[in-house]
Amino acid sequence: MVHRLILTLLAGFLIAESSPAQTSAPRFHWQAGQVLIYRVEQVTSAAEVVGDNKVQTKTKLNLTKKWQVKSVDKSGVATLEMSLTLLRIENTKPDGEPLIFDSANPDKSNPEMSKELSKYVDKPLAALRIDSQGKVVEVKESKFGPPSRFENELPFVLTLPDSALKEGLSWERAYTLTVAPPQGAGEKYNATQKFVCKSVAADAASITMTTGVKDLPEALLDQVPLMQLQPQGEVVFDVKKGLMRTARLTIEKELKGHQGEGSSYRFQSAYTEEYAGDK
Repeated sequence: MVHRLILTLLAGFLIAESSPAQTSAPRFHWQAGQVLIYRVEQVTSAAEVVGDNKVQTKTKLNLTKKWQVKSVDKSGVATLEMSLTLLRIENTKPDGEPLIFDSANPDKSNPEMSKELSKYVDKPLAALRIDSQGKVVEVKESKFGPPSRFENELPFVLTLPDSALKEGLSWERAYTLTVAPPQGAGEKYNATQKFVCKSVAADAASITMTTGVKDLPEALLDQVPLMQLQPQGEVVFDVKKGLMRTARLTIEKELKGHQGEGSSYRFQSAYTEEYAGDK
């Protein structure tokens, strides 16, 4: 009897250890003075066929983002300042020639790219107010792109649910997607991102994300700039530290007939962002 009781208690202990319950809703843990470092790599390719012409471009982007928490108010809304400490872009033109900018090796960079892009390194590029669920409350300043870019692409990839995380829990973010110049002229569309908790452990949760646009324009050509704004993938959130740990997102979309019979446009993207520690 005692032996059976011990086995029963041990089994219950092991189950509790392997599948810990989250008793409170997950939140970002902002702390004034905190500095969060993230490394990003993104590889994109676009291929367009119109008649006998095929144009293909490829871009590889590497950057290191620094988010500094300037202050946190009583409601948990933090003011964060973002800057880049490293930026490298390699753009392969249709003729195969690479154009490179590398902030770590300016002498080996394309002069025109260096002149244009070096001003975005080691300088504050944005100041945002973000709540503890990851929602952007206010864009106070944006020096690289319009403020709407932080609505299209959240600063920390996801928003968190109102309730405790458990496997299968789903929630959505409804937002206005804006196609800014040069890809568009400020057109706005109703979009939704759906999040689903894939698994949850004591220290981290794996969350999948999909993006959809509700009111796609009828003209296929007008859908082209929307393709690169609909990522899907998986995010790992550190529930103990209250921060986004990793994000792996992809886009793979193709439109046929966007410029007449036989034409096509294909866009692919692989995006990885990883937390590299505090500073």
